[in-house]
Amino acid sequence: MSNHKNQHNLWDFPWGYVESFLIYSGLLITGFIMEIFFPLKTTTGIILPYNLFILIGLIILIIILQLFFKKNLFIKWLGSVYAAIISIVFITIMVMIMGIIPQIKTESAIIQLLGLNSVTTHWAFLLILFVFLTSLGLITFKRILDFKINNIGFILNHLGLFTALSAGILGAGDTQRLNLDLEEGKPNWKAYNNKTKDYVELNFAVYLKDFKVEEFQPKLAFVENLTGKIIHNDGKNLYLINQNEKYTFNEFEIDIIKYHSSSGRIGENYHFVNEMGAPPSAHLSIKNTKTNKIVNGWISSGSFLHQYESLKIDENLSVVMTIPEVKKYISEISILQKNGERIEATIEVNKPFDFDKWKIYQLSYNEKMGKWSNASVLELIKDPWLPFVYIGIFMMIAGAIYMFWVGNKFKKDNNHDMD
Repeated sequence: MSNHKNQHNLWDFPWGYVESFLIYSGLLITGFIMEIFFPLKTTTGIILPYNLFILIGLIILIIILQLFFKKNLFIKWLGSVYAAIISIVFITIMVMIMGIIPQIKTESAIIQLLGLNSVTTHWAFLLILFVFLTSLGLITFKRILDFKINNIGFILNHLGLFTALSAGILGAGDTQRLNLDLEEGKPNWKAYNNKTKDYVELNFAVYLKDFKVEEFQPKLAFVENLTGKIIHNDGKNLYLINQNEKYTFNEFEIDIIKYHSSSGRIGENYHFVNEMGAPPSAHLSIKNTKTNKIVNGWISSGSFLHQYESLKIDENLSVVMTIPEVKKYISEISILQKNGERIEATIEVNKPFDFDKWKIYQLSYNEKMGKWSNASVLELIKDPWLPFVYIGIFMMIAGAIYMFWVGNKFKKDNNHDMD
């Protein structure tokens, strides 16, 4: 009996991983050549209705290929697991490039020439993605034609992936991400694209009624006079400032006698002052337990109007107050529509407001002025394709749950038959 096995030569059908790797390598090289000589002019992607036409055309192409050309060797390969797996590898490579190289304008001639700073509109990425979606569509449509109850999970998984990917990539050009600068007491209806710096006139205006910043309590720290470095004490270097709080730092005992959240220096002391730019301050008493020497004085973090103030303990050490960290910042706004309707809203970080297909986020503010800022920056995002991305994700989740349920049911049935 012969142990000789038939040798599989390169390009003998069925094509496996090697042939698939060579095909996608060819697509990658072709894409880079096209990018060098015929770069896509757009930096945002294809917009409606052209992306919708492409999607419909892709679906029609998949149906025609599966119904009329399914015996073609290339189409058989497209519908194979080998093609799908290798395509995922190459898509991952392009996504890694996108993660490593910033997707913004660059002064690097090589990066600009190769289009590595605009991967989502890169010919290589689009070619590989097109072939991958075609492969995924063929595999899914084949299972739909040969429908069985056990295939529901597979169909949901693959159709969901096809829906989420195609909507996410083809819909990227329709995504609008705009910044809107606001100042208290003034309406604004002109937002701008932070990438292109182009201004966009909105069909509504936003009026900033009030902007609020909430801060955490400031902290005190010991610093070296010579270097200005903060000194650590068993891994801890910052102490929360509260009135009547006591701390021990090495040989020093710190007593916080007085604390003002908003203050101004009047003579030798700080007093509570409620006005713009009034910084927090604290009166400290610090005792050196080795020498029994006591130092009293005020410290302040300062502000955009006032200098900070530190307390010198000895020739080596001083105590400073850190700038209070921001807890949250909030914009209270009115949305003014052309029909005269007025909508009141409160925008907070991670708590966006939905309005007319826009999601309005709190982005930033005038950090130089801190909690006294009267300016706010909102981010407006509109993504008409996002619901389809969510639909695709939910389909994949449903498919995974179904396959898990069927797998458990199959195991139980087998165990029951064995009993």
